[in-house]
Amino acid sequence: MKILIRQFLGKNHSWSVCGWGIAKSLINNGHDVHLFSTDGIANLPNDLKPNLIGYVEENKSENLYGRLPDKQYDCQISYTAMKNFSIYLANGSKNRFGIWCYEWGGRNILPTGFAKHYNGCDKIFAPSNFAKQIFIDSGVPEEHVDVIPHGVNSSYTKSSTIELPTKKSFKLLANIAQNHKRKNIPGLLEAYGKAFTNKDDVCLILKSKDKPVKMQFEISLNTSLSYFRKKYPNHAEIKIMSDFIPDISALYRSVDATITMAHCEGFYFPGLESITSGKLAIAPNWGGQLDFLNQSNSLLIEGKEERADPSSMYWESKNNAIW
Repeated sequence: MKILIRQFLGKNHSWSVCGWGIAKSLINNGHDVHLFSTDGIANLPNDLKPNLIGYVEENKSENLYGRLPDKQYDCQISYTAMKNFSIYLANGSKNRFGIWCYEWGGRNILPTGFAKHYNGCDKIFAPSNFAKQIFIDSGVPEEHVDVIPHGVNSSYTKSSTIELPTKKSFKLLANIAQNHKRKNIPGLLEAYGKAFTNKDDVCLILKSKDKPVKMQFEISLNTSLSYFRKKYPNHAEIKIMSDFIPDISALYRSVDATITMAHCEGFYFPGLESITSGKLAIAPNWGGQLDFLNQSNSLLIEGKEERADPSSMYWESKNNAIW
């Protein structure tokens, strides 16, 4: 088949990583795969560059490098915000597959105008049953949504580890790719402060980086840490790892457990990466992670549904959002 994948492919973004995996699998199965990146090519894997036909930088679509996709493809795939389905899947009339998920629950919770774009594809591939229900609750016909879980690549079967900046025996990892309110970084630090002191042989490793707060749904990592240290002056050790790690799977193999206190997740990659690495995952008992986290492979934290902070949402704030 002649297949087009048009989406984020250039940065170390979860959508990009999924696109790389899909592309490599299709290429290995003998398909003619064309790649068009919508966020540059800075981190596009070298083995996929022969399949790249063109790209634009993120938010700079007026500057085209290479060429545009052909007019007709047998299959089109795009992991992108739902509003882009009709644009990115427009080069053919069959086998048009859009991949996406939203994190907040609630009736008609998708940003206004998004739901109608289900007509821009033949199927939406939601990564979890939780994500599928969000589409349905916003009016997308159930028969138009299938659940196809995300996966992890073969690097998680390796045995290599990396040196960590701690001498503590028990190492707890929180892999926080984005400093967003829904990730509940203050809640994570609060739980750690209540559970351990500097007398405990434990270290919390935060794989994160402080960035300027530009959007309403972002928070400052440094501000959260400053507040935590004042409230818990005798807290257990915390180390920040902000540098790029070429093989992130080695980080998982170097710790004992992973933890999140996120209010809502459509899938939660670190949980899957953790159990694939043979590590304990600690996560809320709510959200997309429940498709693969359970009482036999995880420590699930009980909580309660409540109204989400409207300012935590992307594109549009809604007062009826649930997390």
